[in-house]
Amino acid sequence: MKKIYKFISIILGFLFIQSCTNDFEDINTNPNSPEEIKQVELLLPSIINSASRSYFSNTLSRGTIVCDYLEDTFTSMFASAFNATDTERYYFGCLRDVQNIIDASDAEANPHMLGIGITLKSWMFQVMTDMYGDFPYSQALKNKTEGNKYPVYDKQEDIYYDLIAKLDEANTLLGKNSAENISKDILFDGDAVKWQKFANGLRIRLLMRISDKSGLKINVAQLLQEMVSNPAKYPLFESNADNAVFTFLNEEGNYAPSYTNTPADFNNSRFMATTLAANLEALNDNRIHAYASPTKNSVVQGNPQFAGVPNCLNTADEINFNGGTNDNSTLSNIFLPRSIDPAIASPTAAQTIILTYSEIQLHLAEARERGLISTGNAETYYREGINASFEYWASRVPSYFTYPASSNILPQNDYMTQPAVAYTGTQAQKLEKIYTQKWIALFFCGFEGWSEWRRTGIPHQISTTPPGGYNSSSAINEWPRRIPYPQFEQNYNNKNYKEAVGRQGADNLTTRIWIDK
Repeated sequence: MKKIYKFISIILGFLFIQSCTNDFEDINTNPNSPEEIKQVELLLPSIINSASRSYFSNTLSRGTIVCDYLEDTFTSMFASAFNATDTERYYFGCLRDVQNIIDASDAEANPHMLGIGITLKSWMFQVMTDMYGDFPYSQALKNKTEGNKYPVYDKQEDIYYDLIAKLDEANTLLGKNSAENISKDILFDGDAVKWQKFANGLRIRLLMRISDKSGLKINVAQLLQEMVSNPAKYPLFESNADNAVFTFLNEEGNYAPSYTNTPADFNNSRFMATTLAANLEALNDNRIHAYASPTKNSVVQGNPQFAGVPNCLNTADEINFNGGTNDNSTLSNIFLPRSIDPAIASPTAAQTIILTYSEIQLHLAEARERGLISTGNAETYYREGINASFEYWASRVPSYFTYPASSNILPQNDYMTQPAVAYTGTQAQKLEKIYTQKWIALFFCGFEGWSEWRRTGIPHQISTTPPGGYNSSSAINEWPRRIPYPQFEQNYNNKNYKEAVGRQGADNLTTRIWIDK
């Protein structure tokens, strides 16, 4: 795998470290993209690496905050972060290259690479439309082929319908001659069936995200049932070994982004949020050891304790919330930068998490409980999803760690039987347990925990402690529901931008997008 990285960096020389570009026009024009693709597989490692690094960095700096897993004064004020000059970061700068894979693979009749291109494009647009709402989609990426520099904004509803259809197409393409190995694949090591599982898992995510909505043009329950009742046609993740996660390398330039963070980034911001602390501590949930560290003072005193900090505090109140910086819980050692302790920090323990077996199992638990599918048992899906989450985080602990150790993270024997976790009660109570566990399991998975909260309202603490509820200079008085379009898009695609805003609502943090209405 190391040879692949070095070969591609020498031959292509266009790895993209940042996820943003100057404007959405670069969806259509990327000066770093070759005009003619001779070997489409050569693009794949660069795209996967670029997108994964960007997604990791955005998860750490923005996603964990808006999901209310971590706290950071700069980000959670929502004034300097998440504004029109900041939100370009959520655009995937490698989309032009993804489209090149699709175009070239289609022309060459290469089903596997075409299926991969469609799957990657669908994931990226799912992330972006869930951020912004209505979005340039059907006319995007067509400047090279059609000369369209100013794509219209599609309605989010229509984007969802098309993504769901495209992922079905990707499943079919990837299922052709699936035993053949895919060259240059650094995500699934050339396994076409795992790519197929990834495409189907994304489709389930999309279907469940709109499953509460009325007046849909598709039958969500029918599509879900078709998938779960035919695993030969629609294979799904079967264990954590199938997870769509990107592993970084122990070599300079390919470390996990958190490994090269500064001490200030780690120690003085991004404390564990009170919402995450409250939910994990209420359940005696050992994943707290994977997500955060005990406060420094409590460790010195020989009685390790965790302490969360609310989002939306000003800097002074943030630092002093529990008595001082050393009384607040920072991220766990899985995310420790080498600048703090190179003997402990790991360059590879933290991964980019795109889609997991745990998430899919919890989606299926919800679908079965709500009667959207008749296959399987809701409690079995639920328990499997929870166990998979614990096992995943335990597996990310290097063997040389003294804290946390794998045994610190695995659940207590009575975890599943405690009243707040046991699969008992009314349907509403069972669903709340599923939603809570899904939110916990989605830690560090981009912005998915935020999207699930927007759909379900769980956990309740996010809604009951909104911005402005503390001594805050937050820009808004409720938790964000979307992010504004980038400033460059307003400047260069203004006509289509205005049309979208007129249809969707004000271009601010509190306008609800279609999936959230």
